[in-house]
Amino acid sequence: MIRDLFWLSLRNIRHRGLRSWLTVIGILIGTAAVVALISIGQGLQRAISAQVERTVGYNTILISSRGLNLGQRIRLDIEAIRAIPGVRNAIAVRTETAYVEGPGGKGFLGVLGYDPAMQEFVAEMNLSVAAGRALEAPGEVLLGSRTARALGAGVGDTVTIEGRKFTVVGILQAQRAGGFATGGLPLLDLLIISLPELRELFPGPELVQYAVVRLYDRADMAAVREQIQEHLRAVGERNAQITDFEDLTRSIQSMIRGVQAFLAGIAGIALLVGAVGVMNTMYTAVLERVREIGILKAIGAKDSHVLMLFLFESGLMGLAGGILGLVLGFGVAWVATLIVSRLFQAHGAFSPALSPGLVVGALFFSFLVGAVAGLFPAYRAARLPPVDALRYE
Repeated sequence: MIRDLFWLSLRNIRHRGLRSWLTVIGILIGTAAVVALISIGQGLQRAISAQVERTVGYNTILISSRGLNLGQRIRLDIEAIRAIPGVRNAIAVRTETAYVEGPGGKGFLGVLGYDPAMQEFVAEMNLSVAAGRALEAPGEVLLGSRTARALGAGVGDTVTIEGRKFTVVGILQAQRAGGFATGGLPLLDLLIISLPELRELFPGPELVQYAVVRLYDRADMAAVREQIQEHLRAVGERNAQITDFEDLTRSIQSMIRGVQAFLAGIAGIALLVGAVGVMNTMYTAVLERVREIGILKAIGAKDSHVLMLFLFESGLMGLAGGILGLVLGFGVAWVATLIVSRLFQAHGAFSPALSPGLVVGALFFSFLVGAVAGLFPAYRAARLPPVDALRYE
């Protein structure tokens, strides 16, 4: 009986082809919006977690200004941090804005102080050059690709940073975007000199964007954090926060989930509109098929059979909208990701994620929305008296 009702509901949906498609489109739009937002959010969450793991890593402590505001710097002595028992190594990322003159341009540009130990901590600091070579001696500078164009400088040219001359020994690869790892500035727009030379150009307290501290495998994380906190208090730094990998990942994921839930709620409004469309279609179908319902009951169909028939029809329309919305939503997510990547020159930074849970959830929820939307019309159809239904004109 259930199989017969299923095929009968399919036949009825095909019979009302245009109206059924318009109803399916209502569910499709809502499902597509929800899938697109959630898949982008999941992809972004995975990308950020992977980035944090590469930048910070396990058994590692991050020292930064409160709220991870890289525009606000903190005071610390990286050598004193390295001397804390249990610390294997530590780096501090420091950038300064300097007046720079080149063969074909000049202006105020970001300068990064480079420490070779950075390569151990941050994947983006394994600098790859498109032309020339890496830093080897004092008086040398690497240029980001956009910086090189702005200054009109190439390998072998001389640029002046705050009145001091440096020889360009390399141009970084154009695709190396950088970002968080370099103090919030893309590598494309930076000049890179050795950290000791940056300290000479900008003497005074050591103000850094953030510091990364790596511990020995068996080091006591809590004890090291407490000693770092004591050091920060000793140098008068009150705006710093100490974060390990788990703290940082949990904080970022919580923020992304909040935004994702808010946007999914907005998209859910479109799904609600689609549900109203299903209810309207099914209610109209009940009015059009009163005599058919009467005939079904006259030949022995029970109220439950009529109810199931209409629930199948509304549920299948919801499921069809869910399947098409799933495909469309993931396609929209991919296109949106590509557009954002091109606009911000962050190719391959992240991609939307379509998890099995999202697929099953989207299909089940769209079927459920369709079925629930058709519940009242189906109940009304099931309660029609057979004699009144046969007399209905």
